[in-house]
Amino acid sequence: MSAAALTSITRSALGALVEREERRVGSRMVAYEVVAQTIGASSSWVRAFLGKSEAVKEPRITLFQNIRASYDNLCSRVEHENRADELRLKLIKGEIDAVTESFDPQGFRESPDVVGPFLGKDP
Repeated sequence: MSAAALTSITRSALGALVEREERRVGSRMVAYEVVAQTIGASSSWVRAFLGKSEAVKEPRITLFQNIRASYDNLCSRVEHENRADELRLKLIKGEIDAVTESFDPQGFRESPDVVGPFLGKDP
């Protein structure tokens, strides 16, 4: 892999970390600070690196490894949250299905003694 490709991938991973943190804390600047502290860099370096500043050097190997580890942790958390959401939604769907199974399809037909604007009839 070329250095340029590695830098691009690292920038993408770092950007994802900042975006996720920004959603969590509600502030881009705070997100830069948190992510920078997590990976062992300064927030100004994170901003400059993401901004593709010419003045910023490519990340040293330890910084790359920290970004990779943080990104791997993020992916694991997201996968865990997704599994938990899927389980919760399946449970709710099961409860809804259990309730609707007991409904009589004939019971949803319009009864002649039930009138009103929702059924297209006026009282």
